[in-house]
Amino acid sequence: MDSGVLVGAGPVGLAAVRALVDDGTFASVAWVVDPDETRQRSAAAEFGAVGLGDVGALPPCEDHAVAIVAFSSRLDSVVPAVHRLLGAGYSVVTTCEELAHPPPAERAGLTLAAQSARRVVIATGANPGFIMDRLPLLLAGGCRQIKEIRVVRRVDTRQRRLPLVAKTGKGLSVEEFEANAARGAIGHVGLEASVLLIAEGLGWPAAHVATTIEPVIGDDGLVAGQHQVARLETPRGTVHYELTMSSDVDDAFDEVVIEGVPPVSVRIGGGYHGDLGTTARVASAVRCVPSLPAGFYRPIDLPVAG
Repeated sequence: MDSGVLVGAGPVGLAAVRALVDDGTFASVAWVVDPDETRQRSAAAEFGAVGLGDVGALPPCEDHAVAIVAFSSRLDSVVPAVHRLLGAGYSVVTTCEELAHPPPAERAGLTLAAQSARRVVIATGANPGFIMDRLPLLLAGGCRQIKEIRVVRRVDTRQRRLPLVAKTGKGLSVEEFEANAARGAIGHVGLEASVLLIAEGLGWPAAHVATTIEPVIGDDGLVAGQHQVARLETPRGTVHYELTMSSDVDDAFDEVVIEGVPPVSVRIGGGYHGDLGTTARVASAVRCVPSLPAGFYRPIDLPVAG
């Protein structure tokens, strides 16, 4: 592709676009969009791009460029930007976690908008997007009579970007953690999406996902991270997910256990690095764009090699 666009010049977006340029997928970056002028100017200078404060200021696309949208986990913030980009002729690859499994109305709206614009929108990432949905479904494809899929992910946040560490509640008191968790200010946004993607991918009926979040307490008595559980039970089987993200994790790993015929158990020692993994998933998605029919794609809608 001749050029790309970066919308959201934070750590995730910057890493993804650097990789796309480094791999030669993007010959250049034409535009950097970010309301924070410091981030915008820095990224624009790095890529030799033009900086803008809002996607509404982007000129119409003339070369099927792809916009990397990486500024929020929440669909209510990202969806309007995606519609504007489609209206201007850009395809979109976004790391927005809530768009990995959006409500039916949002999914239908994005599909229609993308098809009308003859463009592609892809939601992807490491989690959701790979380690807790695409990978388990790939493994499940080698089994029958599946009764349960269990995924455990333990993340050492000392190896991760600062915005992610902040989302785990590190440094808060237990009372502060509980207050922030109650209003959705901390915790991993995409865990429920991954569970729902698994159930849909297996053809299991829609069901409620029960979720809990608790603090992990460090030696200093303050919060070191979080432990989240998401569980879905259907007459066909159960999906059980556990996610720990903490600065005191010394045994980081990812594990997928499938109770089926035959049973499958896979563990990734050290864990799948989410930041590097998101970069890889974005790069893979961008490479898929030219070969996909116009429309909106969730992680499990993409080709296996994508």
